[in-house]
Amino acid sequence: MHEISPTDRRIIGGGLLLCVVCLGYFHALDRFVFSSTQFAPIFRFLLVRYDSTTALLGLAVCASALLWKRPAPVVALVEFIGRHPGWIAAAGAALMALGAVVVYHDYPLSMDEYAAVFQAKIFASGHLFARLPRDLIDWLVVRGFNGYFLIASAETGKAIEHYWPGFALLLAPFEFFRVPWLCNASLAGLAMYLIHWITREITGDRTAAGWALLFTIASGAFVADAISYYSMQAHLTANLLFVALLMRPTASRALGAGLVGSLALILHNPVPHALFAAPWIVAMASARDQRRLLLPLCLGYLPGVAAGFGWLAFRSDLGSLAHGIAAVSGVTDGAFVWPDAVLLNMRVAALAKMWVWAVPCVFVFAVLGRVRLRDNRHVRLLAQSAVLTFAAYLFVRFDQGHGWGYRYFHPAWGAVPILAGCALGARSNVSGRLAAFAGAAAILNCLLVMPFQMSQIHEIVARHLALLPIPQRPGNNVYFIHPRGGFYVADMVQMDPLLREPDLLLVSHGAELDAQMIRRNWPGAVQVAAEAAADQWYLGPDERRTLIPGAGGDRHFVFAPDAGGDAPPPAGTHVVNPPSAVDR
Repeated sequence: MHEISPTDRRIIGGGLLLCVVCLGYFHALDRFVFSSTQFAPIFRFLLVRYDSTTALLGLAVCASALLWKRPAPVVALVEFIGRHPGWIAAAGAALMALGAVVVYHDYPLSMDEYAAVFQAKIFASGHLFARLPRDLIDWLVVRGFNGYFLIASAETGKAIEHYWPGFALLLAPFEFFRVPWLCNASLAGLAMYLIHWITREITGDRTAAGWALLFTIASGAFVADAISYYSMQAHLTANLLFVALLMRPTASRALGAGLVGSLALILHNPVPHALFAAPWIVAMASARDQRRLLLPLCLGYLPGVAAGFGWLAFRSDLGSLAHGIAAVSGVTDGAFVWPDAVLLNMRVAALAKMWVWAVPCVFVFAVLGRVRLRDNRHVRLLAQSAVLTFAAYLFVRFDQGHGWGYRYFHPAWGAVPILAGCALGARSNVSGRLAAFAGAAAILNCLLVMPFQMSQIHEIVARHLALLPIPQRPGNNVYFIHPRGGFYVADMVQMDPLLREPDLLLVSHGAELDAQMIRRNWPGAVQVAAEAAADQWYLGPDERRTLIPGAGGDRHFVFAPDAGGDAPPPAGTHVVNPPSAVDR
């Protein structure tokens, strides 16, 4: 039996107290001091509906972990993980790929995810942009989203994503082979291995690296982003690789770190990597023996900087966007503000989300690791990157909207399990009771909390997809989505940029105009459903279907039938062969 020391009592007591504080925040929200009325609807929904329950589960996990007093089984598990990082990372990547299909339905749920998928499909087809029928832009892209998530020109028909293209470039090969669900899962596997490697490099302790890896795989935020289509997992992995290359810097490694940073700058936007990398670059400039490495580091960044400016120039040259340009201005103007009570409440909510989407008390262990290894340069820099990333978003007026955990912090999230592992390694002289508590908390979180969070994600995606009536087969369907017909229904207007899908999702322009479009393009179509979210028209199994732009349109699109229909398409049309229902 291991007696608990006063130090361990304070550490564990502090963790339990923070669990209570987190739960208290959810109880106070909208009741006493705090109000969520200024939050984005989806941010508020996820916070109040699910995260509040997770906070209670986290407290229960901590209380239960306190009852476990046998460190030997926990230490044995940690040492096993520490000895087999490659196998653990590979198995984790495989499970997350499965989760991307089963839990996440292989579906880009939010517009942030869809924008990258849209651009990745364009890159996978060997092009820089899609060319859509010019007069149908407002049917294919929700007007309020043009210039916010996608940019589609009504003058040229050219369409690209609004964000920077790095993540789409990473995703493109997976789209080419039709395994997009494998991209973030693979990046997560690499991140797991890097977290283990960096921790062992810092401590020289395989047990500490095992702890870091255990905390990683038992945290919901890491797994959730790995099964999604968010670019956050790519940011996290790129930043970890950047750190790994600078652990023992040489000219070639500095160049490599710059090249990794070059890609990280254009993954989605340059801010996440710039914040994370700033302490490392300043430290390199401040160290006399490393200043010479700034040149190769900067040279490595040049391709990303050039690509970023090139993309901005290309994006601005798409032509007159009318409402799209206005939307871009609305996004960029006023994004940075001085924090007020509303913004500070958003960040308090973010702290609560960070807590409930990680192993309970792992942030306490991370602080402990920073204190215990205060003299280690890499520990200090990791902590600075994490703190700077969180602090900088105190001046950003957005609450993140959709996302699992606090995704603005996720690019720096890898620092947390690394620092926590540093606190619990064999060379840290950690007590048996603290090791037993930490291990039990991680295991129970993995067994109890994470299944709840995965079921939450599955439920949200499934309910979202169920808003659309089931497509009739054989043949094709056209859906007219009512953007105001339900919670985030507008996000369902998604398309393959080459219009290869068997079903077409269009923005509704009202029943009369929708019917006119149907009669002009598919006279034999039959309306089979009229619901709040969407109207469904079945085009039939055999006929060729032509999507005809209005006057001034530059080409037609033909939806080839699933069977039969050997007649040649009309002159001047572009034949699009959709995948079979099995491919869907």
